Amino acid sequence: MSFFTFKKTKTPVITSFRSALFALTFFRKSLSIAGFITAVAVPCFASDFSASFTPSSANTEASDAQLTKAKLMIGQKMMLDFRYFCQDDTLSKQCRTPVTSMPQPLLNLLSSENIGGVILFSENIHSAKQLVTMNYELQANMRQAGKEALFIAVDQEGGRVARLPTTILPAFAGNLAIGASAHQHGNAFASNIGEHIGRTLLPLGINTNFAPSVDINSEPNNPVINVRSFGESPEQTAELGEAFVSAMQKAGVLSALKHFPGHGDTRVDSHSGLPRVDHSLKQAQSGDLLPFANIINSDTPPAMVMSAHIQYPSLDNTTIKNKQGELQIVPATLSKRILTDMLRNRLGFDGLIVTDALDMAGISQFFTQEEAVMMAFDAGADIALMPYTIRNPRDIEAFKAMLNSLARRTVKDKQKMERLTASHQRVLRMKLHHQLGRYVSKPMSWWLNEAQANTGKATPRSDKVIPKSKGKSAGYLEENANALYLKGKQIEKALSESSVTLLFGKNKLPVKAVKWVALMPDAARCLALEDAVLAVDTNAQYACLPLIELPNKGLVSRLIKQSDALIVGDITPLHANYELGGLDQASQLANRASGAQLNAFGAYVMKLARSQGKTVIFAAMRMPYTAKAAMDYADIGIATYDYAVTVLPESKQSNASQDNSLEKSALIEINSDEPGPRVSSQSLKTLMKVLSGKLVPKGKSPVSWQQ
Repeated sequence: MSFFTFKKTKTPVITSFRSALFALTFFRKSLSIAGFITAVAVPCFASDFSASFTPSSANTEASDAQLTKAKLMIGQKMMLDFRYFCQDDTLSKQCRTPVTSMPQPLLNLLSSENIGGVILFSENIHSAKQLVTMNYELQANMRQAGKEALFIAVDQEGGRVARLPTTILPAFAGNLAIGASAHQHGNAFASNIGEHIGRTLLPLGINTNFAPSVDINSEPNNPVINVRSFGESPEQTAELGEAFVSAMQKAGVLSALKHFPGHGDTRVDSHSGLPRVDHSLKQAQSGDLLPFANIINSDTPPAMVMSAHIQYPSLDNTTIKNKQGELQIVPATLSKRILTDMLRNRLGFDGLIVTDALDMAGISQFFTQEEAVMMAFDAGADIALMPYTIRNPRDIEAFKAMLNSLARRTVKDKQKMERLTASHQRVLRMKLHHQLGRYVSKPMSWWLNEAQANTGKATPRSDKVIPKSKGKSAGYLEENANALYLKGKQIEKALSESSVTLLFGKNKLPVKAVKWVALMPDAARCLALEDAVLAVDTNAQYACLPLIELPNKGLVSRLIKQSDALIVGDITPLHANYELGGLDQASQLANRASGAQLNAFGAYVMKLARSQGKTVIFAAMRMPYTAKAAMDYADIGIATYDYAVTVLPESKQSNASQDNSLEKSALIEINSDEPGPRVSSQSLKTLMKVLSGKLVPKGKSPVSWQQ
């Protein structure tokens, strides 16, 4: 049996596997083995320090010039985050001032240290205009200093990992929903969403997207991947991932596949610990590694591949000493066997290898910042993502000191210098090939007009670009001007409606109910479901109990007696506090119910409602695995794969505050004299369409939820 089966080749690309030597046995299209080995010997492009470098001997002190060149090359291999920055003496851990425009100290740091890129988070993004202005300033700063253009990156996977506001870019339902639609629509949604994300990000000045995730979700309790995965099929994941990568990169935005060699079968979140995958070598070959191998071998390979902070003993069981002096299996991010021997040499990846964020606990709790960077570079990483937390001027100086130390250690070692030079040249080749510097070749007004035209809010155009004399439609962003954003909303709706899956209870549809009672994970989901209920029936009566804290059982019993149907919304694994929507009371969050408590309470309420002859609906809003247990208590099970809500700026009077036969004391706290917030959810609108008979669910679960 061959190692991998690549769909675009008639014979296996990899035909043998020797774990000890990781022998190179592939030929990749136009790239021969000899060509690959010599590919690092390329001419320099723009920076004088990219020329060949002869390190000093171990017994000779490096010259200042040598150290400077090494340091500048190392700087190109750094990608920093500036989520917060305080220019005063605020302690780094206490600084919470979002960076929405670049302070001069940060601009100086980027240019003086020749930093290669930055990653943006939601804290950095307020509006399209603000984002374009900041990114343009970043690139102009580097050009004025005579330095390389920056990788400006973001995590915009879609679904639960989406950094941009939904007024700029719809979040869509995410990869698992795409997987649920694939049996009927093939790669259509992967391609359309990848293209739409790329076309939206590029005018904003974002040239790199850490997406898609092609992890195979084979663990029901995976806390970090779950709906970010296309599903449990390696072959389908490869096809959908390839379509996403191809479409987004054709739109001009670089893709980073993640998380190599596969984060899907883990129960630990690498943000808080170090997960371990105990798959055999055979399982790894036919499962986790296959999507990466196929996409790398496709006509449009990804520009980058991101490493995972996981232990994978069948791929590398080497033990290393951590900062506590204990031996542990090397994480993939720091493994030469995984990053160089496997990814670079065996799979033939000739793009950039980027680490996952090095400040995550999977690395930071075991290794110092400097050691983590040094080991990642030794393992074969081209870019260290978030290697040092910079929140104040003192952090800047400490980071510079780390760069100096890394340079001194590197020039003393011939192999380190050879790796640094080759890696630095790969970075420059990638930037030159994708022309990252072209962003500042046009005036900022050009990008402001284009970016604002793509958002959901009509904004006057600049008369300097399109005179108003040519007509109202030319002068203002109305009707056709924000067509791209409107198309995105259409794709979002279509994906939700194409992926929603009836898990059980077909004969119970449609549900004939006027009085609805719901148990939802939090207040935001309660309000969003109300919006969805009223969208299908303006005469409906509705009450909802948010489950941040477990409600009084007597109150629940009285509500069920007054209702026609019960909806229980489930988010498993439990969503984080920052995903709640900000509508729950802080005092309740301190005593938030656990997942086990919610499961037990939900089962109790569903049994109670069924015993009274009520129609019981179980809505799996995240992973569908929990529907197996719910089959014993519910009449209908539906999977949406999405639980995103949007708190809209306008307000409306909640129907929950009206005087009807449902007990008012059970409702979310909304003052009857004041309108409550308007909260909307495409997935919950889709759910109610299915329950009311307005939509036939055609999705198919991409994971085996009944096993």
